[in-house]
Amino acid sequence: MLHKMIRVLVADDTAIAREVVNDGVKVHRSKRYIEVDNVDNGQSALDILKRKQIDIAFLDMNMPGLSGPEVVAAMRETKSTNCLTVAISASLDEKTESLLRELHAYHFLKKPFHSEEVAEIIATYMTMTAAYPILIVDDSATMRKLTRKILEESRFNFEISEADSAQSALRALASGKFRLVLTDFHMPGVDGIELAGSIRDLSSKIGIYMMSTNDTSYLERSAAFVGINGFLKKPFNADDIDTIMHEFLALHAPKFGKVREKFSFLGRESRAS
Repeated sequence: MLHKMIRVLVADDTAIAREVVNDGVKVHRSKRYIEVDNVDNGQSALDILKRKQIDIAFLDMNMPGLSGPEVVAAMRETKSTNCLTVAISASLDEKTESLLRELHAYHFLKKPFHSEEVAEIIATYMTMTAAYPILIVDDSATMRKLTRKILEESRFNFEISEADSAQSALRALASGKFRLVLTDFHMPGVDGIELAGSIRDLSSKIGIYMMSTNDTSYLERSAAFVGINGFLKKPFNADDIDTIMHEFLALHAPKFGKVREKFSFLGRESRAS
């Protein structure tokens, strides 16, 4: 199987920080072809982001000329608008952290960091860009289309199929190819909870996530009881999908990732205790 090249940008005005990042990248060179650009200032970083599509950018927050946050802000207008952005700094104040969240940066490495931390981020990127066959189950064509659009906006790479009922979903799942199911609760005939129970009879490994406009503990508790992995209250967005995928794949949560409970009643119970 051919894997596409990974393009990495390392922008830091200290040679030692660039060296540590490059050492972390080297860990994966036997598995993938990885192209690395090293620069020591913000303007050079932005020039590269404009010139070619960068997949992962390690950006120092305090570079001469353009600062890290200024580069991240300007990234929106480049070929690298969807790049995985990792901020590097000895510290991160609240204002900068808030700005980086707003700009959809991914993670933060606190100086001094180690090559192993960089290697883990590269491994996470490779996991994110693997193909995950997912089945959307909803009797509404409009909702299936909207859910597909949200999945396509995620950082993860999905092979998306659709089913308009529990029965057609089970026929599709008999192929054994699907890693995840995203199912509506309210469907005519067999609802999402019953479908989840049938899926669990087929496999304990398929990720099952329930979608519903309902905000009721009893529904979520029923979902948890039959072995559903998590609950997505409508409306949800690509950040919610990214969060559940990090949980499902047991990846470390990124610094700027969305924080959410698998089920809302878990959050209420933890706050009450």
